[in-house]
Amino acid sequence: MKVSVGIDIGGTFTDVIVCPADGGPASIAKVPTTSADPGEGLITGLVQGLDAAGAAPSEVASIVHGTTVGTNALLQRDGARIGIITTAGFEDTLYIGRGKRREMYNLFTGSDTPDFLCPRARVHGVAGRIDPAGRETEALDEGAVAAAADSLVHEHGVAAIAVSFLFSFVDPRHERRAAEIIAARHPGLVVSLSSRIDPRFREFERLVVTAMDAYIRPTIGRYVAGLRDRLDATGVPVPLQVMESHGGIVGSELIEERAVGTLLSGLAGGAAGAASVAVQAGRGEALGFDMGGTSTDVALIAGGRPLTHDEGEIGGHPLRLPTVDVHTIGAGGGSIAYVDAAGSLRVGPRSAGSSPGPAAYGWGGTEPTVTDANLLLGFLDEGGLAGGRLGLNRELAAKAVRQVAEPLGMDEVKAAWGIHRIACAAMSAAVRVVSVARGHDPRHFALVASGGAGPMHACTVAADLGINEILVPAHPGVLSAYGLLTADIKVPRWRTFQRDTADLDSAELRAALDEVAGLARDEIGRAGADPAQVSVELAVDARYVGQSHELTVPVDAADPVAGIPSGFAERHRRLYGQDDPDGRVEITSVRATASAPGTRQAATAHAGAGGGAAGERRVYLPEREEFGTVPVLDRGDVPEVLDGPAIITQDDTTILVRDGWRARTAGGGTLVLTREEAR
Repeated sequence: MKVSVGIDIGGTFTDVIVCPADGGPASIAKVPTTSADPGEGLITGLVQGLDAAGAAPSEVASIVHGTTVGTNALLQRDGARIGIITTAGFEDTLYIGRGKRREMYNLFTGSDTPDFLCPRARVHGVAGRIDPAGRETEALDEGAVAAAADSLVHEHGVAAIAVSFLFSFVDPRHERRAAEIIAARHPGLVVSLSSRIDPRFREFERLVVTAMDAYIRPTIGRYVAGLRDRLDATGVPVPLQVMESHGGIVGSELIEERAVGTLLSGLAGGAAGAASVAVQAGRGEALGFDMGGTSTDVALIAGGRPLTHDEGEIGGHPLRLPTVDVHTIGAGGGSIAYVDAAGSLRVGPRSAGSSPGPAAYGWGGTEPTVTDANLLLGFLDEGGLAGGRLGLNRELAAKAVRQVAEPLGMDEVKAAWGIHRIACAAMSAAVRVVSVARGHDPRHFALVASGGAGPMHACTVAADLGINEILVPAHPGVLSAYGLLTADIKVPRWRTFQRDTADLDSAELRAALDEVAGLARDEIGRAGADPAQVSVELAVDARYVGQSHELTVPVDAADPVAGIPSGFAERHRRLYGQDDPDGRVEITSVRATASAPGTRQAATAHAGAGGGAAGERRVYLPEREEFGTVPVLDRGDVPEVLDGPAIITQDDTTILVRDGWRARTAGGGTLVLTREEAR
């Protein structure tokens, strides 16, 4: 038996899914994340998942990983010691930034610039200049490059150097020569070139993403190399693949060369999984809603694909990188509830995590969490989580919730419902960020509920947003891991190309697109894709003359100029509600995305007997403001139609079908919940 394996490391749990190549039922494993050494938990989960599937490591046909190692290194400021070599006179670019402030009237707010990446003492300017047209106006001072590298290595002990010269996005010859000089003098030293990482204009953004790459590459390199050794020792015979932030997968060797591409890798897996589930259910428009133990991730799927963007942030700092448009908030099963100074009940973003975890776990946690509230409401059972492998203690949960109930003058049940409701309100607001704020009406979308806690809160969130349909995947608790197995091999490449569309030469644009498409094809070949299966999508970044930011507009390779103005106007109307019929449109860059089919594995559920209710439970019914007895069913025993209120259980999640909702099973084991008023 051949199997495909997806492994996603989250803040609380490491999720593993094992899918047989013949389309048989998938097997899953969920183990606590080993934060000090993520690879340890990964191998533990892999072995458990293979055992559950009855497969040996030698039968693994593909293995895809979503990693947060680079993200954690950046957020915890635990990356490599780096230096920067830049054009003389521009040594302060990283620290000046754009002069922006997130909080305009907060006198004590910190800098928006990621100056922690590299102190000013480790920035060296060298002479040499390329002009905007790509002409060399001053030769590179090679002696100064050598001296700067020697100083950074010998005096400052750097493990990596970021090189970012002016206009290297037009002509990278100076950066490439600098890399050769550094490699000759200091073999093995990590060097990140802005002309490779982000060959586009805007000096600050380009320097930031290049410095971030240098900052995390040594950590990512050690992690990936060590993980490959562990997989070899375990007996896995195939190369490791890793998901990048844009939702595509590449070979782990490419990650070692361009580590910054993994910064939002973990988030992309969940969005890819939600898109796959929606498409299988015949829904091209959906909203991914992934609620885990620490946070909730939401993403919009349009035309069967997650939306992507270039302008984001990480840790409050700008990040110009192609990423899936995922909005994350600190609301999860472990989110801690408290009463603030004004006497109001608040939930999150602080989390109990996996250690000590919610009070109900009995692992030492004492503060009230969303999980504790759900246990008191009857949504969870004392029999526990993860198929009973993790027991829950109601008394400990009640003791914790009393900490907020007593100051508010209410009983434990009302406080527990308040915790549940406030968490749902925060998640509903997050969904609005990726839908309403992007020009989409959430009422026209299905909600794909996933994560260990998502299906328990989905009915409440959907009702808040006016959504009438919820899709619950076969294995919602490990959807991010499953999403890794649905993704294509994908390599996006881009470069600056500034032209006004009013006098644009079609042949010139086609030549620029062909050049960047060739780069993407070369890279995807190195990623292991079959050249015969590679397709390339072309696009341009465009804006009205005078605007500061761009929108990405797809173009037709046969006639790339024709649809740019109208395509830009349509996107501008959708996002901003208006366009300028007389406005001149200019192109700022060209881009190409090469894709080839990945595993594209479908995850089916184990079939049940369909025998109906396996038991009953007392559950809080908010519509009636009282407890009532509801049926409890195993996921495999759900009948053709099940009217709420009811609870459906499975190893990786609990599904709450609230009053007024109906559940039915669709193809691939997806559970479809619909509201009574919409039927």
